[in-house]
Amino acid sequence: MPNRPHILTDLRNPATTVVSLVAGNGYGKSTHLVALSTDPGHLYIRLSDADPDPISIARVIARALPSHPGNQLPYELSRSTVTERAAAAALRHDLNLHAPLTLLLDDAETLNNDGRRFFTNLLPQLSGIRWIVASTTPEDFPTRTLRLRNVPTQLITDRELALSTDEMRNMGLTDAQMELTQGWPAAVSLITLGDDPRVVAQELLLTVPDTIIPSLRRASLLPTWRTLDPVNTALNLTEGWLATALSYGVPCTRLDNDAWVPHPIVREELRLQLRVLPSEYASAQQAIAGALEVHQPMAAVEAYLASGAGTEARALLERMLPTLRSAEQLSAALPLFQRASPEPGSPLHVAFAQACFEAGALVRGLSMAEQALGAGAEPASTHALIGQFRYRTGNYELAVQHLQAAITSSTQAPPYALLAQLSLVYAQHAQQLTGDAAREYAQKADEAAYTVLATGDLTEELGSAMVLARVARTLACAVLGARQAGRESARLAREAAEVLTPSLDVLTALHQLARYWADDGDLDTAAELLALAVSMDTAQRDTALQVAVTRARLYLRHGDADSCAHYATQAAAIAEELHHQPALREALILLAATAVLPVGDATSIRLQRLRDRLGHERDVNTALAYLDQAFLNPNRRVSGNRLQLPLELRALLVVAALRSQTLDITLSSELDFLYRRLGAGVINSYGQLLKVTIPPLLQGVQNRQTLEVSILRPMPEIRVNGTVLELQPVLVLPMIILAQRGELAISAAQDVYAPDYRGKPEQNHYKLKAAFKAATGHTAPLGSERGSLTLSGWHVRSDLNALSECPFQDLLRLYRAPVYARHDPTPALTDLRDEARRILAQRLAQWSRVDPDAAEAARVELCTRDPLLISLSHPVGASAP
Repeated sequence: MPNRPHILTDLRNPATTVVSLVAGNGYGKSTHLVALSTDPGHLYIRLSDADPDPISIARVIARALPSHPGNQLPYELSRSTVTERAAAAALRHDLNLHAPLTLLLDDAETLNNDGRRFFTNLLPQLSGIRWIVASTTPEDFPTRTLRLRNVPTQLITDRELALSTDEMRNMGLTDAQMELTQGWPAAVSLITLGDDPRVVAQELLLTVPDTIIPSLRRASLLPTWRTLDPVNTALNLTEGWLATALSYGVPCTRLDNDAWVPHPIVREELRLQLRVLPSEYASAQQAIAGALEVHQPMAAVEAYLASGAGTEARALLERMLPTLRSAEQLSAALPLFQRASPEPGSPLHVAFAQACFEAGALVRGLSMAEQALGAGAEPASTHALIGQFRYRTGNYELAVQHLQAAITSSTQAPPYALLAQLSLVYAQHAQQLTGDAAREYAQKADEAAYTVLATGDLTEELGSAMVLARVARTLACAVLGARQAGRESARLAREAAEVLTPSLDVLTALHQLARYWADDGDLDTAAELLALAVSMDTAQRDTALQVAVTRARLYLRHGDADSCAHYATQAAAIAEELHHQPALREALILLAATAVLPVGDATSIRLQRLRDRLGHERDVNTALAYLDQAFLNPNRRVSGNRLQLPLELRALLVVAALRSQTLDITLSSELDFLYRRLGAGVINSYGQLLKVTIPPLLQGVQNRQTLEVSILRPMPEIRVNGTVLELQPVLVLPMIILAQRGELAISAAQDVYAPDYRGKPEQNHYKLKAAFKAATGHTAPLGSERGSLTLSGWHVRSDLNALSECPFQDLLRLYRAPVYARHDPTPALTDLRDEARRILAQRLAQWSRVDPDAAEAARVELCTRDPLLISLSHPVGASAP
C-alpha cells in the first residue's frame, strides 16, 4: 500500500480526543495504527487479544502501559476480588500519570456491550489522553455517546481510507481496474502485483462463519443490504446476517443508518459462488421477484428472467404496460423486452417495437411493429403505433393511413388522442403542399381537431390531445389564410401546453407553436416557447431534430442568417439519419435561402451543392434557379411555374423583387397571400436582411395592439390592450361587427348602421378613430390612410369563437341572453346573430350525443331566451343539423 501521509496527519490531529476508523477489512486500519505506534507517547493495543469483559480489557491495556513505580492498575488486577469499578479507577490514575498519551485500539469490533460501557464511563474523566480506535462498524465504539458529552470526535470511514483516483493512477492502474477496485487498498495491492483482486475477497470470506455464507450468497442479488428489508424474509436470510458480516470485516459502504452496499468485488465473488448452485440461484431470484412485484416491478421482471421463469416475467411485463408510457420508461424497459422474447402477435411485442423506436432503433422498431400487425396483434394500438412511427419520421401519407385504421379499429368512442394526432398530421402535411391540395388537408385537419375540442373534456388524460388539436387548428388556419383565428387558437394552445406534464406530444406542440409565432412576427413568444421545449427535452433524436429546425427558423426570423445556416445544417444531418424527408427538405430550403442572403456570402458553388442534394425535386430545383437569377445572374432566364415553388423561397423572391420594381397589383397580391399563409414575421425578416421596406399593411406584429371583442354577454364591450374602449353605446355594436370582419374601412360599414343609428358613417368612423387614439396613445393606431381603418396588424380576439370549443356546461354561461335581440336587424347584424346561433345549435347537437338530458334542458332554456334558435336547434332524439 502506498505511503499516505495525509491520513496519518488527520490521525495525529491533537484537536480530536477520539478518532474512529470505521471500514471493512483490507482498508489499512491496522497498518495506519502500527505506523503511528512508533510515535512517542502512542501505544498500540489489539482488543481482540482480550476477552470482551472490562477486567480482561484492562489487563491488555495494563500490559501495554509503560512501567512506572506509581502504576496502580497492576496491583488492582492482581487481586482476586478486583471489581470493574476498582479497575477503572486504577486505569484512570495510570493513564493520567502517563499523559499526554495516545492509545491506538485495534479490533474494537470484538467489544460487547459491557466493553463499550466501560469505555463510555472511562473516557470523559480523562485529561490529555487521545484515543484512535479501529473497528468495522460505528457501533463498535461509543462515538455518538461521546459526542453528546462534548468530547471532540472524528469519524474516518472507507470513503476516506479508499485510495483516490490520482493515487491509483500513480500506481499504474487502468480506468477499468480503478472502477473494479473502487479504491479498496487490499485489492489495489494485489493488482499492482499482477494478481487477481478476487483473491482478497475469497480469503476474506473464508474467515466469515459458515452459518451465514449461504445468506450472503443470496443477499448478493440485492442492490443494497438492510437489516429490516422485507426481501430478507423471502430470501430466508439468517437472523443477524448483516451485523455478523460487518463485524467480520466484509467491506461495505454505508448509505444511511440502515443501508449498506457491499464492495463490487465481494458481491461478484458471492454471486459466482451462488451461480454454481443452479437450484439455489433460481429459487433466490424467484423469491426476490415475488417480493418486489408490487413496488419494484421492473426489478421483479429482471429477477424472474434471471431465474429462468420467462412465463412469469412476460406476464408481469404485460401487466406493467399501462405504466410504461414515456420514452424514458420504454427505453429503460428495452433490455427486459429483449430478454423476455415476446411472441410477435402479443401486446409485449408491440411495446418492444415502441421501445426500440424510442431508443433510436427506428428501422427495427418499425419492422417489429409491422410484424406484430401481420401476426394478429391488436389492430387499434398497433396501427396507432405505426402511425406515430411514420409521423415521427416524416411520412405523413402513411401516418394518415395507419391513424385512420387505428381510429376505425378502436373500441373507444371516439378515440380523441388518435383524432388529435391525425389532425396534426393533416395540418403538417398541408404545410408541405400548395393550392387545392393544401386547402383540402387543412380543412381535414380543422375538422378532426374540432371533433376533439368540441368535447369540452378538460381532464388531464386528454390534456395533450386538446393541445395537439389546437396546434393543428393553428396550422390549418395559417394554410387557409385565417391568421386571426390561428392566433387565437395558438394562444389557447400555448396556455394549455405550458401547464402540462412534459411528453413527446407536448414537446411537438411547443415546437410547432414556437415556429408559428416566429413566422407571425412575435419573436419573444417564440423564444419563450422554444426555451420551455428545450427545458422539457427528452434527449430523443427526433426531438433533437425539432430543436435544430426550430432554432434555424427563429434565427432566420431574427435576421441572423449565419446562425440559421448553422442549425439548418445540423437539422439536415439529423433528418438524413432519421430518414425524415419533410424536415430534411425544410432544412435544405432554409439553407438555400441563407446561401443567397447578403450576410450569407452568396456564391454559385453553395447553390450548386444544394442543387445536387435537391435536384430530384423539380420545384426546388426550379427555386434554386430563380435564386440564382435574382441574386447572382440577373440576366439568366428561368422557366417553370413560380407559384409551385416552396413558399419560403417564394417569400424571399417576392421581397427581393421589391428592390428593383414598383409594387404592382401582381406583386401586392403575392405579398398579401404570403403574409396570410406564412405570416408577417417571414416577410419582415427577409425585408430586414435585404434592407427592403415592406409596405405598411404587411408589416409585422412587433408591439401589436390587442383588440378583445365580448359579444356573448348582455352588455357587449370592446377592450384595447386590456382597457375598455370608451365608445358611445350606439357605436359599440357597429364596432363589434366591423372587428369581426377584420376591417374598419368606410366601405365595409355601409350595411352595418340601421336607420336609427345617429350620424353619418364618416362621422362615426371619426369617433372610432378618436376612441382608438385615446386608448392606444398612437396618432394613427388604425393606419394613416385617410378614411381607411384596418385591423390587419392587431391581435383580435372574440368570445364568439369560444362557443366552438368551450365545455358544454359553459354554453349557458356564455349565452345567457339573445344575441343583441334589442337592436333592429341589419344585414351585418343578422349575419352575426345567425353565426352565433349556428355554432350554438351545432354544439347542442353534439351535447345531445354525450348527455341527452342535460342537452335538452339547455336547449329549452336557450330557445326560450332566443326563439330564433328553434329553427336551428333540434330536440334530443331528432336528427342533428
